Amino acid sequence: MELEKLSLVDRAAQQLREMIIGAALPPGLRLTEQDLSDKMQVARGTVRAALSTMTTENLVVRRPYSGWAVQTVNEEVLRENYEVRGALEELSVRLLAARLDDDEQTKLVASYERLVAAEAAGGAEDRLRADLGFHADIVRASGNTLLLRQYDSISGQTEWLYRWSEKNWPRRIDLLEWHKPIFDAILARDGDAAASAMRIHTQRSLHDDMQDLQNNLSGQHEQ
Repeated sequence: MELEKLSLVDRAAQQLREMIIGAALPPGLRLTEQDLSDKMQVARGTVRAALSTMTTENLVVRRPYSGWAVQTVNEEVLRENYEVRGALEELSVRLLAARLDDDEQTKLVASYERLVAAEAAGGAEDRLRADLGFHADIVRASGNTLLLRQYDSISGQTEWLYRWSEKNWPRRIDLLEWHKPIFDAILARDGDAAASAMRIHTQRSLHDDMQDLQNNLSGQHEQ
């Protein structure tokens, strides 16, 4: 009986996650347990447990006296996600460069070729999947399961932020220009160069998102 209950909470959490990441529940939206219970056709206790799961994934916040709300996109959220993700990805490229064999090289080349195809096709969803997939493939190929678990724990927020950025500033970057230095350094089995390329990539991404956020907020204030 307990397993069935946990499974129901997991399913509710997955549904909430998809609604938040897909912006059906937009950033900053106030959430009530009753409204979500009605919409999702589950008990309020299940919704409450699912919302708690979303807080651990930094997709939902619980505010004193005002209840639950979807996380807002602000400088602190952006900075913290990039700092943690960047550190995990830098370690991942170092580990992969050191252990790269023919099998992992074939997988890496295939992942990069998906970036090439997505950049050529130009579809927003293809670009998102190829970009996030390239980074996730590197982490998976690092061979460190603890590292992968930590990375997975922020993957929902990472996709949420990516979709927010792509919605507001579509095709802002050239996928190949931004990722080829990382790809080349790993193929050369140069861990230092790969980590440096990943660090530059992370810093550029954070800088651009911060700048675009500030410009967006300035535009709203002027209206």
